[in-house]
Amino acid sequence: MTVAMLALAACVADAPVLAPTPGVQIVQVIATPVATQTPTATRLPTTAPTPTAFVTAPATGQAAIVPILMYHHLADLPGDAGELRQTWTVAPRNFNAQMDWLAQRGFHTITLAQLTAHLKRQQPLPAKPIVISFDDGWEEQYAVAFPTLKRHNLIGTFFVYTNPIDHAQFMTWAQLQEMAAAGMDIQAHTLSHPHLRTLAPDAAYKEIVESKAILEKRLGKPIIALAYPFGEYNNAVIDLLKRAGFESAVTLAAGYRQRADELFTLHRIRMSYNDTLDDLAKRLPQ
Repeated sequence: MTVAMLALAACVADAPVLAPTPGVQIVQVIATPVATQTPTATRLPTTAPTPTAFVTAPATGQAAIVPILMYHHLADLPGDAGELRQTWTVAPRNFNAQMDWLAQRGFHTITLAQLTAHLKRQQPLPAKPIVISFDDGWEEQYAVAFPTLKRHNLIGTFFVYTNPIDHAQFMTWAQLQEMAAAGMDIQAHTLSHPHLRTLAPDAAYKEIVESKAILEKRLGKPIIALAYPFGEYNNAVIDLLKRAGFESAVTLAAGYRQRADELFTLHRIRMSYNDTLDDLAKRLPQ
């Protein structure tokens, strides 16, 4: 079995699918003040109001409506591709169409740091916030996702595990540094993509804390979020993340309602090979 197929199988998880629960958002609009004319011989142009909508943090106990899309492979598959490959792959043309759809409908991409600050510290977000996430660090994410995101003025969040960086089929450090310099959000996915729940505490902590340290040293940016390998976690793993200095983590549980008391079990929306734009629309808040 190839590295790609092993990684695809690794993505299958037993995380529960959570049904959405009611949430509350408040959208406010602030208008830039109109400039007044100064009493000089030169007439100054009047500045028209520029509305800037933003979403305030939810009330205590309520959920923020912030979808986190999840992608893995971006490639064209043969007609006989099995269900597993189709589940964890999106065709490049479909990915581009999905990004175009989001941009045209006014979605604003945010980082995990922004989402965390929104939930923990009540920092506002732009209207219609969304996170576009990618797991593992495959080279096609640099070749396909990165230019597509730039073309649509969108930010991507890339959860990479560090051991295969600079190896075949995965991104290089130079590519990750280029993406980070361009404003992409790089976050952690451990050292070697293990089953964290089965490891001894010291071994699990090494996977978590050392991946964070390596990424921060190489990229020169704080790493505050992690995607659980295989979507697997428990309370002990969450405690290790907190000890290592992480502020949030994403799962494979479906949904788009995020809560301050669930920062280490954030929900995501998986995109697959046969998903249409209608499928995407149905999974997002209406």
